[in-house]
Amino acid sequence: MNEMWNQFFSLRHDKPRTLQLQIRQQLIDAITNGLIGPNESLPSSRNLAASLKVARNTVIAAYKELEFDGYITAQKRKGYFVNDKIYENYSDTKEVPSVTQKSPQWLDQLITKKPSFKTNIQKSEDWQRLPYSFTVGQLDNSLIPFYEWREVVRHTSTVPEIKKWNIDHVDSDDPSLIQQIQSKVLPKRGIWANKNQILITSGSQNAIYILASLLVKEKTVVGIENPGYPDVRNIFSFRTDNIIPISVDHEGIMIDEIKPHIDMLYTTPSHQYPTGVTMSMERRKQLLESAQQNNIVIIEDDYEAEINFQKKPHPSLKSLDDHNNVIYCGSFSKAFAPGLRLGYMVAPESFIKEARALRRLMLRHIPANNQRSVALFIGLGHYHNMFTKIQRTNKERWDLINEKIKEEPLLSCAPTVGGSTFWIKIPESINSAKLCQELLKKGVVLRPGDASFFDQDSPKNYLHLGYSAIDTNKINIGMDIIIKQIKKMI
Repeated sequence: MNEMWNQFFSLRHDKPRTLQLQIRQQLIDAITNGLIGPNESLPSSRNLAASLKVARNTVIAAYKELEFDGYITAQKRKGYFVNDKIYENYSDTKEVPSVTQKSPQWLDQLITKKPSFKTNIQKSEDWQRLPYSFTVGQLDNSLIPFYEWREVVRHTSTVPEIKKWNIDHVDSDDPSLIQQIQSKVLPKRGIWANKNQILITSGSQNAIYILASLLVKEKTVVGIENPGYPDVRNIFSFRTDNIIPISVDHEGIMIDEIKPHIDMLYTTPSHQYPTGVTMSMERRKQLLESAQQNNIVIIEDDYEAEINFQKKPHPSLKSLDDHNNVIYCGSFSKAFAPGLRLGYMVAPESFIKEARALRRLMLRHIPANNQRSVALFIGLGHYHNMFTKIQRTNKERWDLINEKIKEEPLLSCAPTVGGSTFWIKIPESINSAKLCQELLKKGVVLRPGDASFFDQDSPKNYLHLGYSAIDTNKINIGMDIIIKQIKKMI
């Protein structure tokens, strides 16, 4: 076979896509990028199969699918040729645009906010490749129920199921997912809600954006935890400059700092982000009492409630709220599948009505196939079985890291009873960002904590260490590397 054809293919047997799919995709890329011209002949199935070292039937099947999709045509006794008609819908523009372009004049004239300038978390792109990945917000592949997820996706991909979700649902959510959230997810947090009090969102962060868009105006005063989640701080800062940082101690957000003029309060009571502390029952009661007395709306982000080492975890704020002052945000993304981007909010019906209307303007509804798959995943028991495994594994990892911290005087942390991270204080003489840069060279992925603080001149000697993505057997070695580098930098 002509060497020209070999350059179009790079097949991998370890990829989740079949060889036939890889051949099809790579031929489509070559055709649509103009590397193979109109009416150009393709190699015979026998020659291509021999060159790629695959079964001839694999190539034949790939060619048949490409013919069905209109990318190639079959000519009797001559073989397959690129279909020149696929180019009819392409633009006639001959010039290739420059890779680098000047910023257009209208951008500076019309843009009112620049989110790229906000202080935010920097994530390592190499976290999966490096051996000691204490990254935050990711999950160890060994804990992901791949086969169970594939089972539900396969079921929701049958023709009858596709007919149910493959339509524009406008602003509606999948009834089966709402029912599963009502009956199997919320009750574990002590929450009982009807279907009109629940809205599916693209992760809990999307829920918070919707909340901010509807409730926060220029003069609205918003209280947030400090340290806290940077993205939430940035979301609220787009709506108002009146953001009040509120300190956190070993029992959670400090009630004494919540002033009566605050209109809205964002909190993460199950596992405070980033310290990991769980809000005490006494503090929860005080917070709800303060909200009722001062007419404060509480946004409860319960992002990691399922990962708890207590036999009987504290109930959610929403379940303790008798006055409808709490809006509850949950997520299937944080602990199950970060890339899924699926969450939900629970709020009074009148508010959900407005939130649904706003979501319709943003993205109409959340992808219905994903909703259907998650509903089945929960209904078959996979969701809660998964967390049993995650809790057991995370407790083992927590014990190992906690022991290392207790043994090393240079390290200290707030007490936690679950979650997937540690908030570690190191000597003040060490800049955590520089420490993380040095550790990255040694194969250790770690996050500096400075982005979580409200003020830029806040402490620079905190580390946010995650243990949900690292192999348990690598924790001790990884912690030893961290401690050794800290001692070297003192």
